[in-house]
Amino acid sequence: MKVLTGIASSPGVAFGPVFRIRERKREVIKRTVDADLLEREKERFSSAMEAAERQLTAIVEDLRQKGLENEAGIIEGQWMVLADPQLSDDVCSRIEQESVNAEWAVSVTFDAYAAMFAQMEDDYLRDRVNDLKDVESRLIGLLQGDTDHPLSDLRGPSIIVAHDLTPSLTSQLDKRFVLGFATEIGSRTSHSSILARTMGIPAVVGCSGLLQEVADGDFVIVDGDEGSLTVNPDEQTRRKLEGKRAEMLRDAEIDRELADKPGVTADGARIDLMCNIGRPSDAQFVHEYGGEGVGLFRTEFLFMDRSSWPDEEEQFAAYRETVEALRGKPVIVRTLDIGGDKSLDYVRFPEEMNPFLGWRALRFCLGEPELFRTQLRAILRAGAYGPVSIMFPMVSGLAELQAAKEQLRIAREELQARGQSYGRQMPVGIMIEVPSAALIADQLAPHVDFFSIGTNDLIQYTIAVDRMNEKVSHLYDPGHTAVLRLIKMVCDAAARYGKGVGMCGEMAGEPEFTELLVGLGVTKLSMSPPMVPKVKRALLKIQRTQAEQRALERIR
Repeated sequence: MKVLTGIASSPGVAFGPVFRIRERKREVIKRTVDADLLEREKERFSSAMEAAERQLTAIVEDLRQKGLENEAGIIEGQWMVLADPQLSDDVCSRIEQESVNAEWAVSVTFDAYAAMFAQMEDDYLRDRVNDLKDVESRLIGLLQGDTDHPLSDLRGPSIIVAHDLTPSLTSQLDKRFVLGFATEIGSRTSHSSILARTMGIPAVVGCSGLLQEVADGDFVIVDGDEGSLTVNPDEQTRRKLEGKRAEMLRDAEIDRELADKPGVTADGARIDLMCNIGRPSDAQFVHEYGGEGVGLFRTEFLFMDRSSWPDEEEQFAAYRETVEALRGKPVIVRTLDIGGDKSLDYVRFPEEMNPFLGWRALRFCLGEPELFRTQLRAILRAGAYGPVSIMFPMVSGLAELQAAKEQLRIAREELQARGQSYGRQMPVGIMIEVPSAALIADQLAPHVDFFSIGTNDLIQYTIAVDRMNEKVSHLYDPGHTAVLRLIKMVCDAAARYGKGVGMCGEMAGEPEFTELLVGLGVTKLSMSPPMVPKVKRALLKIQRTQAEQRALERIR
């Protein structure tokens, strides 16, 4: 028996025989092409582009027919790479100027694109290199006449083992035959990991040396919660992990029964359980997991994986689609939160010593008022189609809040001048994620309709710990007394002015903190959709009066 460790990429436990995907080494040879044959090379490239677009379109349509809108959006992003005229221009220019074959021109062009993305600081954008490689591999395969599918020999339920899985291949995994997967490279933010989580396939990535340790036919257990792969487990280990999987299946059955029930404590206190989403297609998961609405719509995802700013109509269409898909459930839309670890490849951010303390989130938006009001108008217009609230991120003081509300006032006047309908009574809230905002919550409360505590940043700013830095991440403690006191301070200030307090950071979706948060006074918890039923189960064991007493004892 051997236990390999990696990154917990998609939760769950799966076990079965190994099916190894061997990387097809496509050797791309540079050939000099005579001048009179260069047009033929361009035509070969054009034909490969058309075939690749047809293939990706078919994959997208198949995913949509299965109701997998989010996955379809990811593959559609690859289609957009092909549709970008810059790609055709770059490849054709290289063919003509260097007198080379189409395969070589494609390979060199994509190498240049990948090198540019790999240097980006943002993890999400760095992981898009995998999407570029996927498109490149598809094009070169078509140019070389390669039609073999990596899973064509898969005959029964198996655990897929590979150096890496491309997003397009991951999106085509059939859950009847793919029980789970493990790869040598990858991260939690790669599209393959995102797809695995959405599709409910347990996965472990970043398992170094995996292909040297695992052979076809080996029996393995993938533990997507712990980030481990057990090869040829002994009987005791096998029984233990089979028991864990059986327990998870029982919990899933309970979760389904709770889907239509509200969040309520054992003594009847209502706690609204909301969902964090990033795209309109995610609204389906709010209904599936029993969320009572959207407590955080991360609008920055609408701005990513593209080459220019989305205009007002495009943004409005996305927000309206989300509102209508929620069928009357409320949605809180956070204005653009970029900077820090989230960048856009069409925005040049200044070099900063401390980007998390720099030009980001609301600070960026107030520095770009025209772009800001474009988004505000789109959100306001969507408010005519259902219950929408607007939320400003990273407010550090009253002056910033007032400046943001002034831009919102101007946006309303602009819509009024156009004669367009919009949500006229839209609630306005702010995220409390900077310690200064928590400390002056009593000054901010009269100027907003609600607070939403963003614990991810509040924790790291309060105790000065970069949660992405492995050398100090052990100090990142959601239960730190200083953090809890700040949360209590915010809840008390809001209560004095009759304002609600929600929480949309990761802490909100961790059942071990549910009693503590209820006791501190948080009345709305927003989390990733699959965590909603788990927090509902935790609420059913809580007496609010006891929770309040225990919370006070924790912060003394």
